[in-house]
Amino acid sequence: MSVPRVILWGLLCAYLVLWVGGVGSHALFGGPPVDAFWAAPAFLLLAGVIVMVTASPSELWGLLAVGVLGFAAEYVGVRYGFLFGRYSYTAALRPQMFGVPLVMASAWMVLAGYVRQMLLHLRLSKWVRAIVAGAWMTAIDLVIDPLAANQLGYWRWAESGGYYGIPARNFVGWFGVSLFIFGVVRQPSRSNVWARYVGLSIVLFFTLIALVHHLLLAASIGFGLCLLHLALAGWAVRSDWQAAQ
Repeated sequence: MSVPRVILWGLLCAYLVLWVGGVGSHALFGGPPVDAFWAAPAFLLLAGVIVMVTASPSELWGLLAVGVLGFAAEYVGVRYGFLFGRYSYTAALRPQMFGVPLVMASAWMVLAGYVRQMLLHLRLSKWVRAIVAGAWMTAIDLVIDPLAANQLGYWRWAESGGYYGIPARNFVGWFGVSLFIFGVVRQPSRSNVWARYVGLSIVLFFTLIALVHHLLLAASIGFGLCLLHLALAGWAVRSDWQAAQ
């Protein structure tokens, strides 16, 4: 999708302000101000908008499909409790529909779009790619969920589990839903550097906040994912350079 550069850079600047403000508020004050309830939905929405407006037309339809499927999975999870376990969203993320924050569709688009882009240059079969992508998405969830369900208070679990109070079936569900999404949604054919960097920024955002709150295991996984990103990005650059010779 083509948008004027000034609009794109405006969206990016607004996103960076919220990114820095979010990390800074946790580092300096232990959390965002009480009256900043709008910041988290705006942050996730801006991330999704940046990814969408920089996508090619064919990739855009794939991202929208991911958003719909991800939102549907969240609704089934909240309504019936068998995909991820029994949980419910708080009022921290608004507006909501059917008990699910609308920005969760954006969150699924950003994370899935990021992983799809990172695997773009790897020569993998469709289902091997889906398995690797599902594992990557689950690893990201290992970083995000400890904060989202505790310090950030986005949702609450009905049953406690062994990983920062999160039940293990949540991660099994994340892998299963991600595997399904990557199996049925067509892989993009064009590289989108914006989707890669926005996705990396989300992982780094939650990694730094996890470190601030001394969630060392979650932070370690996050830093490991960032290193994986750098390794794959370096490999892709070398491959493109060699192909151009």
